[in-house]
Amino acid sequence: MKIVMKPSLVFLFALMSWLLLLGCGGVEKNVPEENAAIVLAAASTVEAMNEIVDQFELQTGTQVVLCSGASNGLARQIAAGSPANVFVSANQQWADAIIESGIAEESTPLLTNRLVLVVPKGNPARVQQPSDLNSDEVRRIAIAGENVPAGIYAEQVLRKLGLYETLVSVNKLVRGSDVRLTLTYIERGEVEAGIVYATDAKNSDGVEIVSEFDPQSHDAIVYPVLLLNNGIANVMAKPFYEYLKSDEAIRVFESHGFRPAR
Repeated sequence: MKIVMKPSLVFLFALMSWLLLLGCGGVEKNVPEENAAIVLAAASTVEAMNEIVDQFELQTGTQVVLCSGASNGLARQIAAGSPANVFVSANQQWADAIIESGIAEESTPLLTNRLVLVVPKGNPARVQQPSDLNSDEVRRIAIAGENVPAGIYAEQVLRKLGLYETLVSVNKLVRGSDVRLTLTYIERGEVEAGIVYATDAKNSDGVEIVSEFDPQSHDAIVYPVLLLNNGIANVMAKPFYEYLKSDEAIRVFESHGFRPAR
């Protein structure tokens, strides 16, 4: 017997498959509604975004599916045709790639962040300043991947300080696939130091901030939010895009250490 699936079931099956492939949390137990807004957000925003999604769902009675990860990977998923409606990127470069491809309907600078040097709790290698990264006590330093925004900024800082080539030559740098994995390496004491966003350090009980890098030593850390073309047909995507820019949402971001870009 031939089984014919209704268009809505075909859509939901395809959506579930894509969300599971991307690793979006919770979809195994909570099947997305057909009109759910699909939001891709940089890993560094996940705690704040979870709070904002909860608030929005409570106020509107609708569903938002949140997926987080490295901005470069999320941007590639969007370019490959993912059904995402809204994208929060951790840098302008990957947002620009989406805009230039004609996939975005609107874009707004949303947040800013800072870059910090952090160590595991207790600072076992006694790192006091960036130049200490060259010391013999520091064997491994965690930064995010070379195409990940946090990794791009970290490399810019290390080059500006004249440290990058030396650290590479002695194989001290350990790259995380996103800033959250980078932070995990530091929290676990698998490295003696690392470079992450100030917001990640603020939300962690397992690291100590040694110093904040001069914003002039790296590109401006700006988080744009994009309403994607797929969001035009989704009745909740534009309202959620606008909600992210609201005072209520900005207060949540600020409570996690972000600063508004406006």
